[in-house]
Amino acid sequence: MLSQDYRFQVNLGGMIDILSNHIYNSKDVYIRELLQNATDAVRARKKIEPDYQGNIHVSLSGSDENTTLIFEDNGIGLTNAEVHDFLATIANSSKGSKTFDIDENDFIGRFGIGLLSCFIASPEIVLITTSARNHETTEWRGKADGTYQVRTLETAGREPGTQLFLRAKTDLILDGSCFEADILKETLMKYGAMLEVPIIFDDNQVLNNWTQVYANKEVLQNCSADEILQLGRTLLHQDFADYFYIENNTGETYGIAYILPYAVQMTAKQHHTVYLNRMFVTETNDNLLPKWAFFTRTLLFTNELQPVASREDFYKNETLEKTSASLGAALKNGLVNLEPKKLDKLIATHYMAFKSVATEDEEFLRFIYPFLPFRTLDGEEKMKEITERSSTIYFTHSVDDFRQVRDLARTRGFELINGGYTFDTNLLTMLMDMIPGVKLEMAEPDRFAGDLESLDPETDAAHTALLTFLNQEMRQYDVEIALRKFEPEDLPMLFINPSSTQFYREMERSAEESNPLFGSIIDSLRQNVELPPQSTLYLNFQNPVIQKLFTQKRAPEKMLIIVESLYIQALLLGHYPLKQKERTLMNQNYLQLLDQIGNIAE
Repeated sequence: MLSQDYRFQVNLGGMIDILSNHIYNSKDVYIRELLQNATDAVRARKKIEPDYQGNIHVSLSGSDENTTLIFEDNGIGLTNAEVHDFLATIANSSKGSKTFDIDENDFIGRFGIGLLSCFIASPEIVLITTSARNHETTEWRGKADGTYQVRTLETAGREPGTQLFLRAKTDLILDGSCFEADILKETLMKYGAMLEVPIIFDDNQVLNNWTQVYANKEVLQNCSADEILQLGRTLLHQDFADYFYIENNTGETYGIAYILPYAVQMTAKQHHTVYLNRMFVTETNDNLLPKWAFFTRTLLFTNELQPVASREDFYKNETLEKTSASLGAALKNGLVNLEPKKLDKLIATHYMAFKSVATEDEEFLRFIYPFLPFRTLDGEEKMKEITERSSTIYFTHSVDDFRQVRDLARTRGFELINGGYTFDTNLLTMLMDMIPGVKLEMAEPDRFAGDLESLDPETDAAHTALLTFLNQEMRQYDVEIALRKFEPEDLPMLFINPSSTQFYREMERSAEESNPLFGSIIDSLRQNVELPPQSTLYLNFQNPVIQKLFTQKRAPEKMLIIVESLYIQALLLGHYPLKQKERTLMNQNYLQLLDQIGNIAE
C-alpha cells in the first residue's frame, strides 16, 4: 500500500496564544514590536527617499474599558499584497524581503511574528496602511481567534504610513499597563530611547529627543563625562561616578562600562543593557561580557549580533563568542588605563570578588594580580609594589604562621605576605610560576626557625641540665623549650607551631569544650591521627630577661614558673585559644605571683 502525504492541522488561535502570551518574557514587549515595525518602515522609506524625515506618533484615546492605544508612523507602508504576505503569514517578514532592496541589517525585526504579540494587550488589531509605492490604502483587522479581514479604502491624498489601533483588554485597564500614560511613556523610553526616529507622545512631547544621538559611536566617544554619566542615570536608573568606553574588534559592538560604586556578590546576576540596531533588547545579558565584569553595568550597542525569535536575547554562535572575547579584552584595557586614583578606588571596592574570580580564572589572574592587595609586614600593599621591591617573596599559609615569624622576617629583611586571608593562599600558590623574575615561596614557620643561631658549645652545655628539667615539665603541654640567639633582642621568645600540630591542638580543645558525646567522637578521631611534631618555644638568649633567667642561680621550680608564663604569653600573642590545662596553668601562675608579692609586702 502506497504511503500518502498529509498536512499538519494547525490550531491558529492556539498558535497565536503561544506566540503572544508565552514566547516573550515581558508582557510589555508588544510596545517594542510596534516600535520596531514603525522604525523599520521609516528606514525602508528613507532608502528610496533620502531627504525624507520620519517620525512615530503614540497616543491614548478614550478612557476605562474604551481606552485605545494608537501607533502611527509615516514610513513606507504596505501594499494590499504585502498585507496578505506579511501580516497573515506567520514567520514571514517584510524586513528580510528583497522587495525593499535593502541590507537586512538595517532592520531590527526578522521573524514576522512580532505583531502577534499585540494580542497580549488587545483582542483585536486594527491596522490602516498607505503604501509609498502605489499610494493604495488598506485596512487589516486581525483577531486572536486567527481570523482576519482585509479591505481597500478610498483615501485619496493620504500620506504614506501606517496607523495601528489596540483597544485594551479589561484586565489590563484594571491592573495598570501601557494603557496608562505614565507607564506608556516609560515603556516607550525603555525600548526606544536610542532610536534615531523621534517618538512623539500625544502629538507634542518628543520622548527621545536627546538620548537618540548617543547610539552613534562617534558621538559617544566624544561626549563629556557629565553627558555620559547623565546617559547612564537616564537609561540605567542609577548614579555612577566612573566609567570607560569599550569596543570590540569589528567596531560593530561598543558602549560604556559604568563602574558600580558599591561591592556586589560575584554570583549576582549581571545587568548589562544591550541595544540591537538602536532598539533595546535586554538589560540582563550575561554572555556578552566575562563573568568577572560583575563590577560594571554596561550599556552596549551592536549591529552584528543575531537575536533569538523573541528578540530578548542573542543566539550563542561564533559571532557572539568572538564579540564576547573582544569585549573582555577591551574591558581589561579600560581597567589598566583608568586613572590611578580611580583604579585604586575600584580595587578597594571589589577586590574580594576579583580575588574570588581569579582563583578560578588563570587568565584573569595574569591580568589583575599587579593591582590586588595583600597583607605584608608593612600593611596592605598591591602585588605590583611588593614585586618592585623584592625578587624573592615569602608567604605564609595562615594568619597564625604569619604572626609567628613576622618579627624574624622583618629583622632579616625578608619580604613576607600573610596568606591566611580568604583566597590569598590559593592566589599566591597560583602566582608562584606566573610572575616573571620573581621567586614566590611558601614558608612554614620552621623555615625561619632553622636559621636561628645556636649557642656556643660551652654556654649550651652549662644549661643542658636546666633545659632537660624544663622540657620534662613542659612535655604535658606538647611543647619543647630551646635556647637560641635571634633578632630582635627585645623579643624574649618565639613560638613555632606547625600547621599539623595546630590542627591536632584544635581537635583537643574542641573535645574539651564539647558535650560528652561529641567530645568522645573527636577523641576517637584523634586516636586515628598521626601524632604531629611538638611545638617549640624558642627563648632568645640575647634578650635581657632570658639572660638573667638563665645566668642567675635560682631553684629550677622558680625558673619553671617564668618559662610557663612566657609560654602562656606566646600563646596569647599568637591569638591561640587556650586549652583547659593552659588556662589552669595561667591561673596558678598568677596566684603564685600574688603570693610572692604578698610575702614581699609583709
